[in-house]
Amino acid sequence: MSPTGSPNAGAPSASRPPERSAPRRKVGLSDATVATDGAVLVTSGLGSCLGVALHDPGAGVGGLLHAMLPAANGRPGAPEKFVVDGIDATIAAMADAGADPDELRVKIAGAAEMIEFDAGGEGGSVGDRNVAAAEAALRERAIPVDGADTGGDRGRSLRFDTATGALHVSYAGGETIVL
Repeated sequence: MSPTGSPNAGAPSASRPPERSAPRRKVGLSDATVATDGAVLVTSGLGSCLGVALHDPGAGVGGLLHAMLPAANGRPGAPEKFVVDGIDATIAAMADAGADPDELRVKIAGAAEMIEFDAGGEGGSVGDRNVAAAEAALRERAIPVDGADTGGDRGRSLRFDTATGALHVSYAGGETIVL
């Protein structure tokens, strides 16, 4: 997708992920990886977790975060465990790699409601709260969301092409869309 915002910007398209020769790196749960070499970053097992794919097309830097919970709020854990803290850590790592935080684009996916859950007055399911936290954090940082595929009741796996900014979202059962 073009960062200029074509009329279909952010609209998912059904397709099969193209194969290209590029390094592949796995991003684990509560983890983030930044690439400057056009690598394809891959993460799987996104249920209520949220995947955040950040890209600076001009600098050729991309990062993928796989976060579990909305925000640390003083709780222990790696920043990448939490959406808000993980976004900040990923942006900082991308800036260290040459990205301009003012040029970042983002796509998000995941945050399914995999089980019935009573949030106990906390404002929705974990997935819903992850999306709300990401949207608020990105809005505060003036980073536009170019595409999103969140919610529902199916898990997802992600393939983020840091050379192009394309985020391939695959569902259990084989369906893949591209943001």
